[in-house]
Amino acid sequence: MRKVTETDLPGVGVRFELQTNSDRAVGVVVHQSGRRDLIVYDAKDADRASESVGLTEDEAHTLGEILGGSEVLEHLDEALHRLGDLEISWIEISSDCALAGMTLAEASLRTRTGAGVVALLCGARSIPIPGGSDRLEPGDTAVVVGMPAAVEATTALLTQPG
Repeated sequence: MRKVTETDLPGVGVRFELQTNSDRAVGVVVHQSGRRDLIVYDAKDADRASESVGLTEDEAHTLGEILGGSEVLEHLDEALHRLGDLEISWIEISSDCALAGMTLAEASLRTRTGAGVVALLCGARSIPIPGGSDRLEPGDTAVVVGMPAAVEATTALLTQPG
């Protein structure tokens, strides 16, 4: 997979850029609202957009499917990536989760399983390295890292109905 550069755009969202083999730069700006802008950069000036096409979230997903995004989505649906001996998993907190509404301190996931919640994705914002007072709210996604058995145990706890 090619390297993608990610740049936070405070108050706007995130920009992702890819340099192609033909030495052209293309990018996507993902706005906090969910809107996406597909950007083609000028061939002579990589800092200038020669074309920008606004896409709704649905249009962006459709374009991703056309471009072969389904393979990427299959891997994300598995929500499991290996990092050497460690695993990382993205677990959505459902409204019927037994731990929904609890703080990380109350849930005691690291103590109970050995895996850590390294980020919480809450709609358009994220909480990197959340503290004990941060809550596991329905609809949020917990990014969990640890040894495979610990991640599996944490996944079981975060998907267990209450």
